[in-house]
Amino acid sequence: MSEYNIRQYRPSDTEEFLSLYSTVMGAEKQESWFDWKYKENPYTDHVAMIVGVFEERIVGARPFFALPVSINGKHQVALQPGDTMVHPDHRRQGLFTRMTEQAIERYADDHPFFFNFPNHQSRPGYLKLDWEIVSERSSYYRIENPGNVGKSETDQRAIQLIRKIGTPIAQGYYDLRDFTASEPSQITIRTESEPPAKELATLYRTSPPDRIHALRDEQFYQWRFNNPDWEYTTYITDGETGPEAAIVTGTAVGSDPITTKFTDVIPLETASKNALRGLISHILADYTKTDLFVAPPPSVLV
Repeated sequence: MSEYNIRQYRPSDTEEFLSLYSTVMGAEKQESWFDWKYKENPYTDHVAMIVGVFEERIVGARPFFALPVSINGKHQVALQPGDTMVHPDHRRQGLFTRMTEQAIERYADDHPFFFNFPNHQSRPGYLKLDWEIVSERSSYYRIENPGNVGKSETDQRAIQLIRKIGTPIAQGYYDLRDFTASEPSQITIRTESEPPAKELATLYRTSPPDRIHALRDEQFYQWRFNNPDWEYTTYITDGETGPEAAIVTGTAVGSDPITTKFTDVIPLETASKNALRGLISHILADYTKTDLFVAPPPSVLV
């Protein structure tokens, strides 16, 4: 391990980071994505990242995604580890642990906590470093085109199985469910290709949750939905006194299968069922080419 140098990110590291990302993640990322996520993040004044260096080459990276959080009405900035990478030729050398330990030492005094959503492979490493499991995170899926979803590379048996069901059967099921679902009363819906940050922030403030959550102010919306790898559309329904509810959809650029996420639902917990039904019906009608819809809990797709 003496051959490895663990240090903070430097501006000259960006190109090597993106190269390492391609090697480890199997996907190409552009510098515009890196700039948006790390350099232009408005909640930190530097790129929060620790790297591992071997023979003057970056072989490991431990970046952090800064997010504003509301804790009992108080606003702070937490760090979410993400895009953690170790080159295949340098694994099992303790790099993950050393980079994480140095990151904790560097950032623990300035941020209330770290949080993330590790998979079953990385979870043991976090538990050894005193992470605690708060809850299990679930995602909800609505498969529109099982054939396209099933042919994608995945080890998820459920999705592989749904491919065998066949598109006509699944489409018939969703058509039937949509037809038999209770119809929303008449509402007016408008769409915005650019996130109306001020409106969304005002709508969020009408009923912010008591639990810990990402703070959604105007600055958050201006930055969060500027990710160049996703195309966002905001759907808003207006009531008598102004916006009543909104859903922000995000479709991954160039994704196969075509994937659309319900990226944000506002207000977070108190949007009326009638407004959500109307918004969802409108979205499903607009996204006829989407193969897979994804929503976070609580699911708005039921």
